[in-house]
Amino acid sequence: MCWGFDCGDGWYDIIASLSAKLETEIRNLPEGERSSYRAAQVKEKFGGLRFYMTAGTDEMDVHIRAAESQSFKTCEVCGEPGVPGGKGWIRTLCPKCCETHRSEGKG
Repeated sequence: MCWGFDCGDGWYDIIASLSAKLETEIRNLPEGERSSYRAAQVKEKFGGLRFYMTAGTDEMDVHIRAAESQSFKTCEVCGEPGVPGGKGWIRTLCPKCCETHRSEGKG
């Protein structure tokens, strides 16, 4: 993915679930306002997911914060329970993926 992030499939379910919740919230808005609400950026920062919208509501913010919080407990590579760690670039990994990451000289 151009300008994306390299987290593997581990956060896929978090992002897909969040997207479904946000789409529901957007569909509940008045039709004339819906086009203002779009995902602007999805990235990894300090071992956690960051999700930014062009516009948002309080309810959308609750869903986004919950997904971001869940990412700090989920291996970004495989989706198993994980913890943030590493030297330099922080990644949230499970023990198995952490060992693989280290054996490849990445952390």
